[in-house]
Amino acid sequence: MSAVAGVARNPFGLVFRALIRPRLAPPSELEDPRPPTFAQLVGFLVTGTGVVLGLVGVTAAVPIAAALAFVAAFLNAAFGFCLGCQLYLLLVRARVIRAA
Repeated sequence: MSAVAGVARNPFGLVFRALIRPRLAPPSELEDPRPPTFAQLVGFLVTGTGVVLGLVGVTAAVPIAAALAFVAAFLNAAFGFCLGCQLYLLLVRARVIRAA
């Protein structure tokens, strides 16, 4: 849902804003939500494509799509490197997509 509606409308984001954020000190800066939203959309498309291809009969599609998603998640969790966010920035710099 957040890949389409944005991270602010994610159920976990709503819970965070209602219950946790009021108990924290105000942040010095906020992250732009567009790169993480784009990254979630890319992850959704990769896994969705793997599932659809798997249903069509391409048996290797599901493990490949899952491996791609797990590698991206590992890079983000272990090193703080968001592959989808970097892809977003690259596409904005190349003027393939427009930053709002």
